Amino acid sequence: MTERLVNQNIYDEITQDFRYWEDASDEYRQLEGSLLPLWRFSCDKSRSLVVSALSWNPARQDLFAASYTPERMLVTPRGVMSVQFHPSHESMLVAGHSDGTVTVYDARNASPGQLSSSTTSGKHLLPVMQVRWITTEPGENMSFYSVSQDGRVSQWFVRTTSLKYEDVLNFNTAQQTKDHVASSNKIDLEGTATCIALSPERKDVLLFGVDTGALFQVCTSDTAHAITRYRAHLSPVTAVAWNNVHTKVFASCALDWTVKIWLQYHLSALMTLDLGGPVMELDWSPSSSTLVVAVTDEGRVFVYDLFFRKYHPLCVQNLLQRRRSSLTCVAFNPSQPIVLVGGEKYV
Repeated sequence: MTERLVNQNIYDEITQDFRYWEDASDEYRQLEGSLLPLWRFSCDKSRSLVVSALSWNPARQDLFAASYTPERMLVTPRGVMSVQFHPSHESMLVAGHSDGTVTVYDARNASPGQLSSSTTSGKHLLPVMQVRWITTEPGENMSFYSVSQDGRVSQWFVRTTSLKYEDVLNFNTAQQTKDHVASSNKIDLEGTATCIALSPERKDVLLFGVDTGALFQVCTSDTAHAITRYRAHLSPVTAVAWNNVHTKVFASCALDWTVKIWLQYHLSALMTLDLGGPVMELDWSPSSSTLVVAVTDEGRVFVYDLFFRKYHPLCVQNLLQRRRSSLTCVAFNPSQPIVLVGGEKYV
C-alpha cells in the first residue's frame, strides 16, 4: 500500500492524464476514435514467454495478474494457460496449467499459499484451457470451473487443505457413447471445450466454446443437463463472454476471423463482425452494453461501439510492429477507461 501511494505521488500527472485525455485529431474523423498507449509491463523472467491470460483485481483496480506459458522449450516448469482473480475475495487467484493441474493461490502472504490438484485428486490429463470462479453466497465454499483438452469440464470446491472436484461434462465420454444412444432430439457434445463463460444472471447456466466451432449452453441445475447448441463458427472458438449489462446477450470469437453477437436461445447470430484475421479473445465493457473489444493474432486491437456503428469499428490500433508477433488476450478495467492487452513477451 505504501509503495502504491508513493508511486501515485511521484507519477501523479501520468496516472491522472488518461482520465481526461482527448485526441485533437478526433475533430477530423467522424465516429472514429483511437487508443492511447499508456504503459508496457515486462520482466526479465518473461522475455521468452507468451502472455496467456489477464485478470484485473476486483477490489484494487490498479492491480492485475498476468500468466505466461512457455512457447519453445524442451525442459521447463509447467506453463500457466489461464488465470483469474476471485470476484469478491481479492487475494484469491486460480490458475490452470499446461500439465493439467489447477492451483488456487492466496496472495496475502509474502510466500503465497496454494492448493493444487494431483493425480489422485482429479488432475486433468491435458492442458487446462480456462478457469473461471463461481460467484458464491457468504458462508459458501469457494468454487470454480475448469475446461481442459482432455474433454473434461470440472467444478472444483476449495477446502481448507485440498481441492475436491466433480465432473460436470465429459466431451470424450459423450463422443464415445453417442452411437449407442438412439434419440432424434439428443444433442451430441462433439469436439473439446476450449473456453467457458458463466451467465451473470444465473450461475447454473454455462456457455462453452468448442474446437469444432460450436457453442453449447448448459444448465447444470437440471438433472439432465439441458443443452442448447449454437452453430457458431467454422473453426475453433477462442473466447465467449456474456454482456455485463444486457445479461441475455453474449459474444463469441474464433480463428475464422469473426466476432459474433448472440441473444440467448436464438440459434442465429444477431450480427457477425469480420476482423480480417484470427481473433484470439474479446471482452465486453463493464459499464456499456454496446462496447466490445477484441484482439487478433496479427497484433491489432478492435474497439466496436454497436450503438454508433454495427459493422465498422470505432477504433483499430496496431500494437505490434514486429512480424510474427501476436496478441493473445484482452481485459477491460472494472471501472476505468483502460484496456489491458497481452501478447508475446509483454503486457
